[in-house]
Amino acid sequence: MRSDDVLNEQFRATKYTVGYDQREVDRFLDRVIETLRTYEEGATPEHPLTAEHVQAVQFAPTRYREGYDPEDVDVFLDRLAEAFARHERGEDA
Repeated sequence: MRSDDVLNEQFRATKYTVGYDQREVDRFLDRVIETLRTYEEGATPEHPLTAEHVQAVQFAPTRYREGYDPEDVDVFLDRLAEAFARHERGEDA
């Protein structure tokens, strides 16, 4: 997975059902993009995210205000964690 893949990912919005706080998700994905871009440049990030970080992240729930669909985000995070794990094993991510 490349940084542009993360940048271009879109999640369905929720409003009257539980969702994930959009700001929290976006801030986390900004850190993911930063880590991936550093790897893409052939460098090592100062504080890299790992597959473990991706698997452990939790977001505040929203209700009655717009959020991201939790299922969409969780599926994407699973793919992202696997990409980080492949990178950590020295495989192409």
